[in-house]
Parts: sequence; C-alpha cells; structure tokens
Amino acid sequence: MGIILKILELWLSCIQNIRNQKNRDRLTNDSVSLVCSNCAGGVLYHWLGLKFNSPFINLFMSNNDFLFAMENFDDFLRTPIIEDQGKEKGYPVGIGYGGIKINFMHYLSFIEAEKIWEKRKLRIQKDNLAVMLTNWNGESDVVKRFDKLPFNNKVIFTTKPFLQYNSAYYIRRWKREYKGTPMNLWRTENIITGKRFIDQFDYVSFFNNSIRKL
Repeated sequence: MGIILKILELWLSCIQNIRNQKNRDRLTNDSVSLVCSNCAGGVLYHWLGLKFNSPFINLFMSNNDFLFAMENFDDFLRTPIIEDQGKEKGYPVGIGYGGIKINFMHYLSFIEAEKIWEKRKLRIQKDNLAVMLTNWNGESDVVKRFDKLPFNNKVIFTTKPFLQYNSAYYIRRWKREYKGTPMNLWRTENIITGKRFIDQFDYVSFFNNSIRKL
C-alpha cells in the first residue's frame, strides 16, 4: 500500500506541475496583487511562480471581517494592526481598522506577522487588483454583499449557483467541509487528471484581466 501511495503522489506531483507550467505560460500579468480571504492566495501565487505582491498570504479572515475590510479598503490598509492580546488560538492574531481580525495561523509570532504584513502591504498595486473570497460559509447575504464591492475584478466561490450575481462562481462538487474537515479549494478533485477544485475557474485569465482602474 505504501508503494502505491508513493506512486500516486509522484503521479499527482508530475501532472500538477505540468498544469502549473501551462498556466504560467498563459499568464501575462505577473505583478497582480491578489487580495484573498484565506491561504488560497498564497497557493495560487506559488503555483504561478509569482512574487507576493499582497499581504493577504498565509492568513485567514472571517467573511464578515474580509467584507468589512474590502468595503473600507483604503482605511483598512492605512490603519496599523495591533496584537490581539486576548486571543485564545495557538497563533498570532492582528486587529486592524474597525476591529477587523486577521488570523496569522502560519506565523510563529505577531512581530513576525506584522513585519511581513507591512512589507507586503507596500507592494499592493491598486490598479492591478484581484479580489477573491474563498471561504464562503453558505450565506446568500455574503454573496450579495460581496457583489456590491467597488472592485472591477472580483470573484466569490460558492457551492451552489448564484446566477443573479456576476461575481459568484459555482465550484461543482466542492463542499465547505467533508466529514468535519474543511475542503480547501486547492484540494485535488480528480487523481487521474490531477485537477484541483479551483481549476474549474480560469484564474489565469482572471489575473490577466486585473490591470484596470478601480
């Protein structure tokens, strides 16, 4: 069984690397600033071999906090973050504009997270912005609110169709969680083709179309 699993891992790695390289070859916008509500942003940057032109990497924000941050984007970016001293989680949490919480679950300390946040915040290009809400919780009000955000290039991934909203993209067979475990969008959907759930969406074209005015 161990040998079979090893062969499967090598197979998936090979065909997914090929897929990633094809996507890199299609990419014409290599300086996009991806604003994402969870780790999907860092995953996509990695797959496409891009520099992290955004501080929204290796973190998680609740839907409400992310939406409030996007609705007050300039104020949110201008406001320094402070450490949440009352956190009960095993990783640093920052508090920003209006009490918005940023969960830095892949950082060892708040000092490290804040330093990287501030450095990458300076790289944001507001005329080359792509906004993604990737941890939708099933509430239709979240989709409606996201669709009203003042960004030209935005997408919210959902587990069912919302044809009335241009920004909603239905990911087939994707569930918010499976057997109590979150089913991440970058999870492999098909072990034969190597496609991940998010591969249903043409994120390369999405990034290529990001260079425009807000």
